Amino acid sequence: MTFRILLATDGSPFSNKAADYCIDMAKKLNADVTAVYVISMKHFEIYALEHHDDITGYEDENIRVSKEANSAVDYAAHRAGEKGVIMTTRIVRGYPADEIVKIAKDENFDLIVVGNLGKSGIERALMGSVSGAIVMHAPCPVLVVRGR
Repeated sequence: MTFRILLATDGSPFSNKAADYCIDMAKKLNADVTAVYVISMKHFEIYALEHHDDITGYEDENIRVSKEANSAVDYAAHRAGEKGVIMTTRIVRGYPADEIVKIAKDENFDLIVVGNLGKSGIERALMGSVSGAIVMHAPCPVLVVRGR
């Protein structure tokens, strides 16, 4: 039975660092990796609040975010290909921590790898912590690759 790793990516430099680390580890373990990007519904909720009287830009924003998502998973897939690691990619919509935990649970992943911005104090309180929520609720071990 092959060891399976779920890589949570958002395309940020911190997330790409986690992707690189995950792929190197997967190569050593002969593991399969699934890279997932969650298009955050929170993003669109904020967008709707900011544009409550004019939602005509929603389609453009959706295209922009979809391109960002594809770029993130393409980075991981390209790096995996360079290392000879088997990787599938997936883009889903929802709340990132919830979706990542759900996928890990429903599909019996052995490990989740996620990057961390290393935020603290008020910045973390205002933004929340996706990696923290994943650690708290994951059905399997979680490796948080620090950004700093």
